[in-house]
Amino acid sequence: MKRAKHIIARLKEAGFEAYMVGGAVRDYLRGAVPHDIDVATSASPEQVKALFERTIDTGIEHGTVMILIDGEGTEVTTFRTESGYSDNRRPDKVEFVNSLHEDLKRRDFTINAMAMTEEMDIIDPFGGRDDLRAGIIRAVGAPKERFSEDALRMLRAIRFSGQLNFKIDPVTKQAIIEHAKRIQSVAMERIKAELDKVMLSHSAHISMWYLTETGLNRFLPSGGLFEMDWSGYKAGKDALAGWFYLLHYTGESFAAIQEYRFSNQDKKDLQQALEASQLPLWDDWAYYSFTERQLMIAQSATHKTEAVKERQQALPIHSKSELAANGRDLMEWTGKKAGPWLKEWTLHIEKAVVERRLANDKERIKDWFRDEYHRHT
Repeated sequence: MKRAKHIIARLKEAGFEAYMVGGAVRDYLRGAVPHDIDVATSASPEQVKALFERTIDTGIEHGTVMILIDGEGTEVTTFRTESGYSDNRRPDKVEFVNSLHEDLKRRDFTINAMAMTEEMDIIDPFGGRDDLRAGIIRAVGAPKERFSEDALRMLRAIRFSGQLNFKIDPVTKQAIIEHAKRIQSVAMERIKAELDKVMLSHSAHISMWYLTETGLNRFLPSGGLFEMDWSGYKAGKDALAGWFYLLHYTGESFAAIQEYRFSNQDKKDLQQALEASQLPLWDDWAYYSFTERQLMIAQSATHKTEAVKERQQALPIHSKSELAANGRDLMEWTGKKAGPWLKEWTLHIEKAVVERRLANDKERIKDWFRDEYHRHT
């Protein structure tokens, strides 16, 4: 907040209006620590850039410039109005204005349509503070207009309900019901980003209730899966745990949600977590075979309670590279060339060491390998 106040002071010295806006104001009023504090100003992007040494054009066509101070960025956006949303996402026309009121009027919900001066005075033209006290998510102006501007706002309303433990205003909720199909026009990456935030909400079950109550889920890939009981879900710091919970309790495989475009790493971790959750017992080999993240995700919906990190740290080795013998040693000891046998026997040695049946010592491994190899060939 200190950086934002400095930016505002600089803009005001130059004769412009400037305010903190958006979620930071909402969080401040709730007593939470504001993050990602944005500034709105009457200055044009070019005028903003002229006042600060280091800037990045993060969205200059829409009036947004990022100001860098001590390596940290703060986005500053010119007051603007928007019109014509032919793709239900981006405005066809952005017009810069000199009115804070006009700028706030285009925002999604009343609790996000407040501004704050550097003296921490609140400007609230749409009753956001009252809605914040009452725990209500209400669209600014006519909900159907806000949702036609950006259909993702319907899912944002649902996400905020669980994130803040708020109720959705009945008129806003009805507009979601009537316009739910519009969500299909939104890019899947944006939809997944909102659902990830739902998975991180401590009251995710509230969001999931609204998702199905409004019928919005029916227009999402595999939307019927969300209609399960979420009352037992406890969010952590990893959104992937929510997706795991969904698959674990519906008995579905990753294929059911692949349209949400997970990264390759997230896909692997989710599939491995599902595999780990099916194991009746997590022995040393399980703690070795799965990553900490995979086991922590699997643990989130199972009855396994052991400290994963501590169990993994106590293992004799943590990767194949730590083995005291390698493939070249095995070829030397057998006189054989490389082939499938090499991978198979390296795995035997690896497992014996991890399970503490064999010390990770080259001579011990050599003796053990020779005995086992000749016994099986």
